[in-house]
Amino acid sequence: KKNMKRGWMENFMGGYGSKDRYELANTLNRFRENSQLTIIGNLNNTNNQGFSELQNESSSSTGNIRSRMGLTTSRSLGLNATYDWKRVKLRSNIQYVGTDRLEDSRTTVDNFLREDKSINLGTSHSRQQNHELVANASLEWKMDSVTTLIFRPQYRFSANDRENSGFQEGWGNDVLLNERESSGTNHNSRYNLTMMLQLSRKLSRLGRNVALKVDYGTNASATDRKSLSTTRYFKNNTKKIQNQKIEDDVDGYNYRVQLVYVEPLPWRHFLQLRYSYQYRVNNSDRFVYDWDKKLEEFAPDFDEDSSNRFENQYSNHLVNLAIRTSQKKYNYNIGVDFEPQKSVSHSLLSDAPEDQLERSVMNFSPTVNFRYKFSKRTRLQIVYRGKGKQPNIRDLQPVTDRTNPLNIRVGNPSLKPSYMNTFTLNFNSYNTKYQRNMVATALFENTINNVTNQVTYDSETGVRTTSPVNMNGNWRAMGSFSLNTPFKNRNWIFRTYSYLQYRNQNGYTTLNKEEPVKTSVQHLTGRERLRITYRTRQMELTGLVGLTYNNSYNDVREKRTETFDYQAGTELQLYLPWGMELYNDLTYFLRTGYGYEGYAKANFMWNCQLS
Repeated sequence: KKNMKRGWMENFMGGYGSKDRYELANTLNRFRENSQLTIIGNLNNTNNQGFSELQNESSSSTGNIRSRMGLTTSRSLGLNATYDWKRVKLRSNIQYVGTDRLEDSRTTVDNFLREDKSINLGTSHSRQQNHELVANASLEWKMDSVTTLIFRPQYRFSANDRENSGFQEGWGNDVLLNERESSGTNHNSRYNLTMMLQLSRKLSRLGRNVALKVDYGTNASATDRKSLSTTRYFKNNTKKIQNQKIEDDVDGYNYRVQLVYVEPLPWRHFLQLRYSYQYRVNNSDRFVYDWDKKLEEFAPDFDEDSSNRFENQYSNHLVNLAIRTSQKKYNYNIGVDFEPQKSVSHSLLSDAPEDQLERSVMNFSPTVNFRYKFSKRTRLQIVYRGKGKQPNIRDLQPVTDRTNPLNIRVGNPSLKPSYMNTFTLNFNSYNTKYQRNMVATALFENTINNVTNQVTYDSETGVRTTSPVNMNGNWRAMGSFSLNTPFKNRNWIFRTYSYLQYRNQNGYTTLNKEEPVKTSVQHLTGRERLRITYRTRQMELTGLVGLTYNNSYNDVREKRTETFDYQAGTELQLYLPWGMELYNDLTYFLRTGYGYEGYAKANFMWNCQLS
């Protein structure tokens, strides 16, 4: 009713637990006939970091500490406002999120080589503080009955400070080759501004229409980093002290213009022509300063071998021609994409102005979007599409990063843009009579000119040098199935989720100065989750079990590894008088195949909340 769209609504949640864990969240809403104002606040140290998790089943979302590394204290504040006039709709939103994360980790990495055995052991400690501000708006103006104008700006700013320390050992054929002690600080700030303007107009009642869309964005980031390390090489009994200050500045802009025209055809079909042009410019300045023992401070002049000023220009044209229709039982959009891409790179410090590296590729792929409606709540969708992507500017920049002397990275300005082909199938069905919901998904992806790593391993020192290269043959296939259904006795509910993925990942490995050898890793992941819930008006009792299986095969040493993650537990939620709720969950985790013992292998986790 009209008079019901007025008033205030408040929702508060608070909790306190062992080890001084706490959580506070509040949502305040004000409603008017044509406007709404919402304010959301959150403060906790339970690894709950997102607005989407607020006012949800907090214990279940925050109790899964394993999904986030470290211990995070977060605070957030958000405001959302909407206002509707006769012809204009305004949506605006602003959010602030601040986090403080402590993390201690221990890692074991087995590097697969043809004959040599290479293992890296490491421990690290870090503290990272983040601040992020996001503001966006959407303005929609119905200029007349056939013309619509939409404007959507967004601004995002973030800043973070990080302190870290670590220790690393490198073993080759069961012999200690090196060890490294390191510490450092990192300060980073960045902003991103995007704007979208769209004008659309209906030209006839039969479906003829035209739309013009313009996107513009600008971005910049600045990073000041200090890295201090001492590395010992035991085979030649040498020690290297490397203290560096790195200044990274990246800025750029981009725009895209897109025009869409739709022409009606007989028998409820339409011809769609879409053209878009995109242009991006990215500039990256990286200056490395070494420690000067005489001055007892960082040198005033940068290291020419590790520093660079680099510019990359990327452009692509996209022409799409498609036929679409919308019938009672089905609709489809079938067409073809032509997408030429061009990338021009230039090193401003070392190259002459006319000495630019240019890479061009031409991609062609069909496009399919088919939907079939078996009934009002049972549908099938099939989608096939292609999408181009430019390489990361850090991968293109022709500099050598020796911040970690044991893991050196070299850029590759010869990288080509990549192109991903994606096929997806989605089936969902909901039976209102039996309250049964079923969802099935299948996906296949293949990337042309995918950016992968070429790794060179030095058996004398244990140093790994990595460089990005283009490579074909990387693909993955995935399928999932979920079912949510009650038994004949509606108090009992059964839920299951199944997931299976197979991935083929190619790369290159080089031992010492030998020729690169193509390597391939086939990785299989399977997950199964089962839940049975008994529900009454006063309580919900749930039993759950889960299994995650990983199987990897590396053809370098023809070695296969398997890991199993088991999970079993129970959840209890009681609905008490005065609107109070008591939530409990107890979960047992068991992990095998990782090669470690103790708490990381098997543990219990208990959460309790009263709200």
